[in-house]
Amino acid sequence: MNNDSTIVIDRRFNGPRLSGNGGYVAGVLARHVDPDGAVEVTLRAPIPIGTPLTLARNGDDRTLLQHDAKLVAEARPATLTLDPPGIQDWAAAERLAADGGCGEGSDFQWCLVCGRARDIGDGLRVFGQRLEDRPMSLSLYQPHAVHAAADGRIDAPFLWGALDCPGAWAVQDPDDWRLAMTGRMTGQVFHRPRPDEPCMVVGWKVGAEGRKLLAGTAVYTRSGTLCAQALSTWIVVA
Repeated sequence: MNNDSTIVIDRRFNGPRLSGNGGYVAGVLARHVDPDGAVEVTLRAPIPIGTPLTLARNGDDRTLLQHDAKLVAEARPATLTLDPPGIQDWAAAERLAADGGCGEGSDFQWCLVCGRARDIGDGLRVFGQRLEDRPMSLSLYQPHAVHAAADGRIDAPFLWGALDCPGAWAVQDPDDWRLAMTGRMTGQVFHRPRPDEPCMVVGWKVGAEGRKLLAGTAVYTRSGTLCAQALSTWIVVA
């Protein structure tokens, strides 16, 4: 390995209470691999927060993230072919967002992305649910200036975060909800919205194999511009 560097995932950017949100962490790694192209990120273990992590490039095309010499994630350039369903009915998304996301009593009420315990300007507050008639979730996301980069547009790792949780809502059986964690994300950012551009996140089921659930997600502006998309593997753990 060479070109080692150190990064810290801020404690605010958690998914589970004590580890990093999978989508956000994937976005941080993707920025080090190819900020414009598709990147595949595999999460090997819960990502420690608030502590130094080593970012290193291997002899091949992989970028490795380590904690105390233990591999916790890796990323590499990828090709992503998805057929996203396009922006859906905004009023339907508003209805699902009203009491969507993860609230009090949930393991994820403090999640950076979907936790309802997170205040405006703190969490992303991507709130949504699965539709009753098909394996698709609709969520609303209002980008906030605190998550913007120096150019005034939302920093890419937060878009990766927005792509995360709605995939689980789409792919899970609502009558047999089980704890699942992000195992892999292949994503790409096309348009970074400004804080005044409300967005919809659409999630849809791609497939399932045993404990592995495959979901697609896409972020759109209200005008229908595709901001980002991802194909994610969720691992059922309980």
